[in-house]
Amino acid sequence: MARPLTLADLPEDLARFAEAQLATGRFSTIEDILRACMEALARKQQNDAKHAAINAALDEGERSGDFDGNAFDSVRRELGVPPRSR
Repeated sequence: MARPLTLADLPEDLARFAEAQLATGRFSTIEDILRACMEALARKQQNDAKHAAINAALDEGERSGDFDGNAFDSVRRELGVPPRSR
């Protein structure tokens, strides 16, 4: 098994951030911080994929011709997705 990470293993700016996180008591080890960061990145990747799927569905709906104008503006606003340029 690999040796545990230490603050010395991190670049200076990340070490300062990690040290501050450890000081709050929220994390007890550098590994805990890294695990939380990786989980956050995984959630972001999942959210990005969901947004891409939503955008594709919105585009498909707009191309379907079933609605006049831009019927999906309210959905985009609700999801925080910027309007599409035409």
